[in-house]
Amino acid sequence: MNRLSRVVRSSRRLAAAIVIATGAASAAHADELTIGSRTEMSTMDPHALWSGTSAQFYNHYLGFLTNIGPDNSVLPAIAESWESEGENLWVFHINPDAVFQDGTKITAEDVIASYERAINSPKGSYGGLFAGVTGFSAPDPLTLEIHTERAYPTLPNAMTQIAVLPKSVNETATPEDFLTAKANVSAAPYKFIEYIPGDHLTVERNEAWFGTPAKWDRITFRFLSNPATRVTALLSGDVDLIDGVPPEDAARLRTDDRFNVVSGPSDRAVYMTFDLARDVTPYVADKATGEPLPTNPFKDLRVREALSLAVDRRAITERAIDGMAEPANQVGTPTLGGFAEDYPPKAYDPARAKELLAEAGYPDGFALTVSCMQGRLVNDARVCQVLGQMFQRIGLDVTVDVEPYAVFITKATCHCDDRKSFFMSTWASSSAGEVGIALRNVLHSYEPDKKLGVWNLGEYSNPEVDALIEQFSTVLDQEKRRDMEKQAMRMAMDDLGVLPLHMQSVILAAKAGLKPTIFGNEYTLGDYVEQTDAP
Repeated sequence: MNRLSRVVRSSRRLAAAIVIATGAASAAHADELTIGSRTEMSTMDPHALWSGTSAQFYNHYLGFLTNIGPDNSVLPAIAESWESEGENLWVFHINPDAVFQDGTKITAEDVIASYERAINSPKGSYGGLFAGVTGFSAPDPLTLEIHTERAYPTLPNAMTQIAVLPKSVNETATPEDFLTAKANVSAAPYKFIEYIPGDHLTVERNEAWFGTPAKWDRITFRFLSNPATRVTALLSGDVDLIDGVPPEDAARLRTDDRFNVVSGPSDRAVYMTFDLARDVTPYVADKATGEPLPTNPFKDLRVREALSLAVDRRAITERAIDGMAEPANQVGTPTLGGFAEDYPPKAYDPARAKELLAEAGYPDGFALTVSCMQGRLVNDARVCQVLGQMFQRIGLDVTVDVEPYAVFITKATCHCDDRKSFFMSTWASSSAGEVGIALRNVLHSYEPDKKLGVWNLGEYSNPEVDALIEQFSTVLDQEKRRDMEKQAMRMAMDDLGVLPLHMQSVILAAKAGLKPTIFGNEYTLGDYVEQTDAP
């Protein structure tokens, strides 16, 4: 049997923390860090919903088998090394010093129980990470074996996403237990202290942590969904660092030597999802009666093409995001392997869009609700308003519906009657470092039993795309696999399985003397905030 090995030496673990006493009006002390965050956890249960928004918080106070670096590299965490043995087995070696916060040794059984809990979560959103995984075994307490039905070359990347808890917690914890320290048992540089929904999360140094000591004694995340409020909190000294800095404010802060602004490309693509599951979709209606159209127009490629042609992506990036984004033509970014760099930009041609609507039987257009999140993406609500104006120009009656992210995401992921018809979506492929994970989760047909298409929220389906995705997922040769990923992405984008919009940037701002690190997956991690000499 060929042995394809990748042994990774111990390295610094991702971590972070956050601090702010309730009612504090001044910046944190040198051993404390206060971060103003645009979002909070979608859920405190780390296995309930796979979301990068939540994962950046979990990474501070929960352990992971492997961790992800700023450059999407896979780093040791609970596992100190790993290797693949042939095409159907990955072996992970648990650090013998790895313990939970109470000093209990971490074993392979804890990891297995955590993964099984994530797989069996009602929403099943973690399932895509386990597509092709047939089982787990533990030949000894410090060895974890993950068995696969086919080659899974990026499995160590996927394991950066699932939190590891004690076996007993996995077997007994309720959702309410994760609101307190009862279930949040740390195997990370920090430990859970307090969570007040809508207000803050506080973590403190975990003295039992087996890696590089935590950088801060305490970290507090303050949840500040309003961009202006975040900027004001930084200006007033109430927080030390903010994420999701509005581009227009970033330009102003760069000229003020009291602050340090850092920015860089993210791995995140933003797109609109079409409801392709239902024959009648509720938020596409007759202009005159307001009743849903008798047939779902999105099932006609000409209609999807018309909406794409109506979108001036360069205008969106310049007008709504102040140049801190780039037009997207696929669900991926140039930072990722498998990005189809030779795929042409999506055209802007509103005249042709009107012609296509007429050809599809809608010469007078129809009424459309454009549904968007607020507080998750850079200037997301502004983008939604600009989109609405563009669709009106091709003859649609547009209603723009913007909801707070926590409300929006619950409806978007339900695969139920509450789902919208045409809604903003986003994906970052950092957990694999290549676009194949987006293809498997976003553009493969929705087949939850196979753990495929679990984030295909509109239930787009193309058998040819599916076949190619399933084929490249078994290819170990990186160059060949990525060429196949490019081919599958071109096919799905020609078919407009989703409507790509833009690739956003990461913008962070901190008080002088602090230098945060940009992560392509948009994590803001406390242990990657360097203290420097203030000017």
